[in-house]
Amino acid sequence: MTIEERPAARVWRCAKDAMLREAMRILRNQADAEDAVGDAMERIVKNEAKFSSLGCNEMRSLAVIYVRNTAINLYNENNRKPLPLDELPEEPDFRDSPEEQVAAEDGAERLLSLIKRMPDSYRDVLLLRVKYDMDIHEIAAVLGIRNGTVRTRLSRARSWLMKHERRSGE
Repeated sequence: MTIEERPAARVWRCAKDAMLREAMRILRNQADAEDAVGDAMERIVKNEAKFSSLGCNEMRSLAVIYVRNTAINLYNENNRKPLPLDELPEEPDFRDSPEEQVAAEDGAERLLSLIKRMPDSYRDVLLLRVKYDMDIHEIAAVLGIRNGTVRTRLSRARSWLMKHERRSGE
């Protein structure tokens, strides 16, 4: 397999711009954003097998999750105080999400709409668990958080979905 055929090279071709935009949105500094993208790519290379069977849109979606969490960690390291995720600036809608392509029924479309509105920290763990079939330990490694934090976020994501599904059904 040549370097160009490796999954990490395909991720780079498909996702580099989206990754840099996401890192810039969080860090607001070109050098730090480039560092975050580089660090995320190192983690992607280590987990290359997870990307080998994905299409370009799916690669981009997963790569943005990697870089988002890397950028948040870098931001927190630089500022030495935790950044509440709900205080991040509004995310531009640059995703041409694979979730939209999957939605065929009204129920699925409503669920996908709810997932898109969900806070990033909940959406990331839910997608890694359900869509990419990762276990708690793998999710924790990808996001750079503890196993207990993954479990808590998954629980909160499910609660968030149930609460907002009831509201949209009324």
